[in-house]
Amino acid sequence: MNPRGNPSWLLVLLIALVLFLTGLGAYPLLDPDEGRNAQVALEMVRDGHWLPPTLEGEVRYQKPPLYYWLVASSFLAIGPGEFSARLPSALAALLGVVITLLLGTRLWGREKGLMAALILATSLIYVAYAHIVIFDMLLTLFILASLYFLWKAMEEERRLDWALASFLMALAFLTKGPIGVGIPLMAFLPLLLYRYLINKEKTSIPLLLVVLVFLVTAAPPFIGAEMRDPGYCYRFFWVENVLRYLTPRFHRQEPFYYYLPVILIGLLPWTLFLPNALKRTRNLWHLYPQRILFLAAWILVPTLFFTFSKAKMPHYILPTFPAWALLIAGTWEEGWFLPSRMVPSLLAIYLAGFLIAMPVYSKRKSAAFAVPLMIKKASTPLYTYKGERIYSLAFYSGKKVRNFRKIKELKKALTTVERAYILTKRNKLASLEALSPPFSLKVLGHSPNLVLVMVENPPLTHTPPPPRASDP
Repeated sequence: MNPRGNPSWLLVLLIALVLFLTGLGAYPLLDPDEGRNAQVALEMVRDGHWLPPTLEGEVRYQKPPLYYWLVASSFLAIGPGEFSARLPSALAALLGVVITLLLGTRLWGREKGLMAALILATSLIYVAYAHIVIFDMLLTLFILASLYFLWKAMEEERRLDWALASFLMALAFLTKGPIGVGIPLMAFLPLLLYRYLINKEKTSIPLLLVVLVFLVTAAPPFIGAEMRDPGYCYRFFWVENVLRYLTPRFHRQEPFYYYLPVILIGLLPWTLFLPNALKRTRNLWHLYPQRILFLAAWILVPTLFFTFSKAKMPHYILPTFPAWALLIAGTWEEGWFLPSRMVPSLLAIYLAGFLIAMPVYSKRKSAAFAVPLMIKKASTPLYTYKGERIYSLAFYSGKKVRNFRKIKELKKALTTVERAYILTKRNKLASLEALSPPFSLKVLGHSPNLVLVMVENPPLTHTPPPPRASDP
């Protein structure tokens, strides 16, 4: 494939469709994120806990409800499973490619718009998160779409575009909270300031309309959740957002340079073209200063914002990758050669990853193996011992799973039941030997990281026969 003969938009979308949908159901849900998020959605369908969301019966205040609603809707339409759980992320990724094509065409023309869409669709981090049951691909879609309409509104000064941008920011807010508004503002405000201070251009924003559309869209779910569970908004806004950013309480501290390798690895294979793209950016500044400033702010300001956060994760900067794709495409030179075998090779690598490598890797990160080993009896409890919550166990078993960290507490719980199943890490198996006697333990099976143990309570299992009546 050569930049002179760019593929049609239909071919780009077909490539994206194959990449994002293949392998969605080829391997079990991974813990902790996929198991947890799928379980919340399953409880919405099974128990009716649509607002506020719940996880094993407890209110899940950490994230807004919109993504859970979409996964739950997928369960209702298709049935609970790996494919339906991952489908909202895959479709969000596909729509993100479409919006990138539209925005790239508006910024650079049709050919480079197609190139931007292709770059995004085949970037490692974007393909990976299209296959994960997590909020960030949906968040990326809404942020990208809101920025498209903000740019369009600035150019054409249509009230409808401002309203659509506000509506999409509200949906981003309902997906992951304040950052859904923060990133679009980080990208767009520097551009408005440049236009006003340097070019002396005033941008007419229908502020009342923008605020009204946002509040009407974003406020009702939070009001409803607060009415049903007082304190929900405090825990969500203060604990989950402010304290997560300012304090290390969530144990996700990373080095200052953390996001540099995330960008370099996440952009693969297009990282190879990054040095020339950055070099050409300086030349393009003289021709298109507003476009370059828009993309630069979109990339740099959110990345710096999360760099100073006490909690860092790769997906936090996923919404900046469409801007990287647009920047690389905008600086693409006619003389650069893109081998025709590059995209087919990428397809082969990615598909092999999701159809071969991920099923192997998932054996280390999922409890799905344990469920067929258990006797299906409603009264038999499921426990986990010493470790992270293994949410996929609840999803696949359909039971509530109780986690224990102390052997004394586990012993006390076992005295009240005839039989229980315990899932723990293999290196914690020796700790369970303290249960015997009086309990009997039997290892039923294991994965590379986990082991399933059946524990029986002999006093309850073997009830002594009733005494015979004495002779008269």
